[in-house]
Amino acid sequence: MANDLQTRLGEGLSKVQGGIEQGKQKLQVAQEISRLKKSMAECSLKKSKILLELGQVTYRKLRSGLIQDEELATHVGSIVGLDKQMYTASKQIIELSKTTQNGIACSCGTVNGATDRFCGGCGSKIEQPNEIDLSTASACGKCEEVVPVGANFCPCCGSKA
Repeated sequence: MANDLQTRLGEGLSKVQGGIEQGKQKLQVAQEISRLKKSMAECSLKKSKILLELGQVTYRKLRSGLIQDEELATHVGSIVGLDKQMYTASKQIIELSKTTQNGIACSCGTVNGATDRFCGGCGSKIEQPNEIDLSTASACGKCEEVVPVGANFCPCCGSKA
């Protein structure tokens, strides 16, 4: 009887050890899968950054005329329209922030008097807005934005004036 009990106990222990080994193997497999997924995610992020940079380089070359491709040119036209919208909005933001409440807003957010030379909030020098004479300006050939006389490049798209 003691022999039978010992046999049963030995079989039970073998089953428990087998279960533990299977659990270890499953854990190792799960860890390896997790490591591989993390590696894939890192590679995907690196690839996305490279593709973004490649797209920006290609876009600049298309805009400057170094690359001629009809299919890509249609996409460039869409981007030029977006560039123009962003440029116009940026100009409006600058104008609104410069002339807030009959004063000039500093980059720190403090509104200063129209004749103040230094910011009352941070002490930075306040640049007085210059009036640009647009009566003799020309339109950009790429984006049609007004290019002031004497400018070498379009302030909107960067094309040579």
